[in-house]
Amino acid sequence: MARSKTHKQLHFTEYAVVSERGVYVPSRNSETMGRDLTGAEQSVGTAQAVGRIALGDGLTAMRALPDASFDAIYLDPPFRTGKPKRGDRGLFTDQWPSMDAYLNWLSPFVAQAHRLLVPAGWFWLHLDWHSVHYAKVLTDGIFGARHFRNEIVWHYTGRRTPADRRFNQKHDTLLLYARGDKSRLSPLAEAWSREDYLHMKRQQLHHDPDGREWIWGHAGRGRSKAYRIYVDEQVSRGRAVDSVWDIPIINTSAEERTGYPTQKPVALLERVCRASVPPGGLIGDFMAGSGTTGVAACRTGRRFYLVDRLPEAVQIAEERLAEAGCPVRADEGP
Repeated sequence: MARSKTHKQLHFTEYAVVSERGVYVPSRNSETMGRDLTGAEQSVGTAQAVGRIALGDGLTAMRALPDASFDAIYLDPPFRTGKPKRGDRGLFTDQWPSMDAYLNWLSPFVAQAHRLLVPAGWFWLHLDWHSVHYAKVLTDGIFGARHFRNEIVWHYTGRRTPADRRFNQKHDTLLLYARGDKSRLSPLAEAWSREDYLHMKRQQLHHDPDGREWIWGHAGRGRSKAYRIYVDEQVSRGRAVDSVWDIPIINTSAEERTGYPTQKPVALLERVCRASVPPGGLIGDFMAGSGTTGVAACRTGRRFYLVDRLPEAVQIAEERLAEAGCPVRADEGP
């Protein structure tokens, strides 16, 4: 059994998470909720890292945490669809009297995220066409428009139907903001084949005497044959990830499907973690839903801090963390 504790009416459970950098032990003299999760207050061992999940109001949790606590924060709020979201497990409302009401609700979450990030941190805001254009203006005002880095298009497959009023909606948008000028992402690459690479380059293929394949590299105008690019090296290196992410949505037969409405695929959040959180670093999700951020953090060796107000969501998240091999770690207190 896991021990748990209550901070400011938030019920927490702690988990051990496999880390690429070692064991992170909670600080014994922490006085503020969550401070024992910040990198400056950890000691490093050899195997696991601490994660937390809480049942409670996400904004309340954010306001109780100290400044500069997180390497990245990911928020996946309701999209303002005007419909209740119902699944086999879980139900929440997504109905708002107006756009202003929605933005007034969202604004303090974004402001708290700005406060809670380390100077080189990253903020991800996951929305869709219903409100993302308004939310970007809002977030520009808090983080500064110059700190906006990307509009990530998560493109997913699914059933398409003929339509004459608009094209099929098959993507979400993740707005990515840097906390400051020192924020740097970890470059990501995705696998591609020799055929894909050669199709993209559309150049004549050459061979060394030993049969190794290469094409000419260009070095500006008038220097079209400046150096050799070996095909095997480029295929091994992979293709740099761009701002359009083709990741399948969770379909009705997907193994990871929990039945929670709006559940996101682990592959999506694994990419978020790898890009914006250093190994052993901390990501926060204060609208955690079914806990996908925690599972992705666990699988990539990052620490997580999850909050959700719905008991069904927290229960599902706890089950998923256990299934993912994130064993419960007893909380011994500060």
